[in-house]
Amino acid sequence: MPLRDPSEHIGYLIWQLSQAYGTRIEQALRPLRLTQTQFSALMRLTVNGAMSGAELARRCGVTAQSMGTAVQGLAERGLVERRAHATHGRIIEVSVTPEGEELAGRAERAVTPAEEEALSPFDPQERGRVRADLRRMLATLNPHALPEGD
Repeated sequence: MPLRDPSEHIGYLIWQLSQAYGTRIEQALRPLRLTQTQFSALMRLTVNGAMSGAELARRCGVTAQSMGTAVQGLAERGLVERRAHATHGRIIEVSVTPEGEELAGRAERAVTPAEEEALSPFDPQERGRVRADLRRMLATLNPHALPEGD
C-alpha cells in the first residue's frame, strides 16, 4: 500500500498549523516578555479565577512542570500570587494580580492580528464554524481546556 501524502493526515495538518500559528504568537508576545504558556495561564486565571497549579496545567494543556516554570516567572514579575488554599492547606492556589490582569489584556490585543491572519481565508459565518469545529475536536482530546458545559 503506497503511503499517503502527509497533508492527508489530520495530525500533520494540525502540527503544521500549530507551528506556524505558534511562531506568530511567540513574536507577538515577545515584547511583553511572555511565553505562550505564561499567556495561557494569565488568560485562564483572569477568566476563571484562582486555581491550583495542577488544574491550571490541565486547563492550559501543558505538563505540571512546564506550568510550574511559567508560574514561577509570572510570580517573580508580580503578575500572579501563590498562596495556600483556604480549606485545603496543602494545595497552593495561583491567582492573577491586577498587574497580571492588565498584562493579560495587552497580550490578548497583541495576539489578535495573528488570529485575524489565521482566519482571513474565511468569511464571518465560516469563522464561527471553524471555531466550533476546533472546539469539538478539543473537547475530545483535552476537555479540560474548555469551559464547563462546552
